[in-house]
Amino acid sequence: MAGPRASVVVPVYQAERHVEETLRSVLAQTYADLEVVVLDNACTDATPHILARYADDPRLRVVRNATVLPLAENWNAAVSLATGDLVKVVCADDLVHPDIVARQVAAFEADPGLALVSCRRHIVSEDTRVIASDRGLMGLTGRHSGRETVRRVVRNGGNPIGEPGCVMFRRVDFDSTGGFDASLVFPMDIDMWVRLLKFGDFHGLPDSLAAFRAGTGSISAGVTAAMYADQRRLTDRLGSDPFWQVDRTSRLLGRAGNVSSQLRHRALFLASARANRRFGAGRELDWSL
Repeated sequence: MAGPRASVVVPVYQAERHVEETLRSVLAQTYADLEVVVLDNACTDATPHILARYADDPRLRVVRNATVLPLAENWNAAVSLATGDLVKVVCADDLVHPDIVARQVAAFEADPGLALVSCRRHIVSEDTRVIASDRGLMGLTGRHSGRETVRRVVRNGGNPIGEPGCVMFRRVDFDSTGGFDASLVFPMDIDMWVRLLKFGDFHGLPDSLAAFRAGTGSISAGVTAAMYADQRRLTDRLGSDPFWQVDRTSRLLGRAGNVSSQLRHRALFLASARANRRFGAGRELDWSL
């Protein structure tokens, strides 16, 4: 019997604070031909008990690791559990619009040449108040060739495509890349998106169909100078890779873009820290389009 068309995988670790809200947003999808796979990375907090509340949902499958896996290994293991042709990874504190899977599957079905579909997103605080609206995909809405997309990534110096919750990809392409690169942390997602673009083109949906939580416990909140250096090295590597045919102007702009990306990231988390201290600051998340 054929599997589902699409899979949403949620790798979780010590996620008791937000995982229920995340899971509810994933299970609220309007797209019917869907499976949801949660990989419990040997959590010792209340996460397993929260997940157990949803055991009756036939779309949901929960798998538990015997021991804690490193980040990239855990994400790769989560994707390996998916049986759908199209996959998206949603971090255990982020949120997705009820129509995101339907919209992204429709984009793939309309254009067999696509390797990657993303969308814009809101930035939310710990208590799910919007602190920044409609972010991402600068110059990348609509259809773009893989090479054009990577040139824009280099110019940006950061991750204009978006976090995992924004993105959907083909499982067969992911398997061909060998998975997320464990030598990277901060740029691990944009490195994967670029490698997937060797298999096809990119489409950016103009609506904000995901919400990234800029919380104090997120990976991005603890970014260090060494992680920024990883991002800079990745940008330089992409710019010098002959496959992508990146022009000299884009490479030079990318150096400046690395600095501005760092400043934007720091400003975002400072704003988030202020919002988190003022519980209820910012507007409520509203998924109306």
